[in-house]
Amino acid sequence: MTATSPATIRDSAPAESRWRTTWSERENDRRRRAYDAETAAWLRRHDQLVRLQIEAASFLGCTQPRTGLPVDLADDEVVYRVLPTAELVEAEARHVTGLPTPGLAGAATGPDRTDRALPRGVRSVDTGMAVVTNHRVAFGGREQRREWTYPDLVGPAHHPHAPLTLLHRTDGGRLAGLLVPDTAAVNFRFYLTLAFATATGCRAAVAAQVDDLLDAHRQARPVPPPLVVPAHAPLVARRPDRRVATVTALATLAFGTLTAGAVDAGPTGPTYRAQVGGSAAVDAAPRPLKLTAPPIPGEPAGGGTAASVTGEPAPRATGGAGRHRSTRPTPPASRRIPVPPAIAAPTPAPPTIAPPPTTAPAPTTAPPAAPSAPPTTAPPSADPGNLLTLCLDPLELPLLDPLLCPTPSP
Repeated sequence: MTATSPATIRDSAPAESRWRTTWSERENDRRRRAYDAETAAWLRRHDQLVRLQIEAASFLGCTQPRTGLPVDLADDEVVYRVLPTAELVEAEARHVTGLPTPGLAGAATGPDRTDRALPRGVRSVDTGMAVVTNHRVAFGGREQRREWTYPDLVGPAHHPHAPLTLLHRTDGGRLAGLLVPDTAAVNFRFYLTLAFATATGCRAAVAAQVDDLLDAHRQARPVPPPLVVPAHAPLVARRPDRRVATVTALATLAFGTLTAGAVDAGPTGPTYRAQVGGSAAVDAAPRPLKLTAPPIPGEPAGGGTAASVTGEPAPRATGGAGRHRSTRPTPPASRRIPVPPAIAAPTPAPPTIAPPPTTAPAPTTAPPAAPSAPPTTAPPSADPGNLLTLCLDPLELPLLDPLLCPTPSP
């Protein structure tokens, strides 16, 4: 037995090892890109929570701006947050199911969806500017103005699926709130909750909530994915491009076949060819050829009957009109079959043949099958009307030359 080296075994299937190597490279690149995207999002969230942790511990508000706000600020009032664009929303009924409960929860988290779809039972009323201070939340729109002071609030209620914050009043009035842009949802919720907690003495609860969020976020740092090797490739490579190429090729082949069949469709039968003495013809049962002999001296004109090759008596010729009695459509001129010329009698002195008795009927036996040999009963004559002429069946070829098939003289 001959030993086979590992190099020979690897070279025996280069195509399989090539696509396995390509698959592993592409899979590693895909995992690396997914890991980079997750890491970038994790870093952004980490930086945000670190900033909110610092704000929860030391932020006390801003003295600016003092002008251009929907309300006039008091001397001891500071600004926590200003939203240039916000929507005033109201509940359509006093009690609407499916809405969040008021509290400090969700102070540093945003909605899990960004479709800005309002929950059932809540409608938008007006659009304007909103401002959060250490004393109140104020809204000024084109048609309405609203103001919520912290002592009159039960607490903010942040919706988990929409950038919506509802403000529940202690007097049980109509429920209203603010719908903010998606990018400003986290900051608006945090500063509104921080201002309300500071005014009600619950600031430490907000700071502890942010600390817990930051610790949990640090523990959820993305882990680099493991690298794959060619041996991890699946048994069957999934190649969508090849599948699409195969379907396209099959569709093209089917279309070409159908198109070729439609274009080449037509009569495929044999072309009409008529030959004297041949067996091929257009009709399934070809008509026999007829030989017209010249009149025998001493016999009245038109008294004899021509014999056909098949032995059946040929019909009497009644003139030129009888040869065009066929109802078939006239074939094109290109299909006209040339008729062989008439065979003249030999120039030597003809043998003397006794005239047949006038009372004897016309011979009923067929002449020889070969049309090239002249009949032995034909008298020598130089007259073209007495020449032996081969005429095709008028029903086969309705266009006949009268000169080639002369009418027997009366």
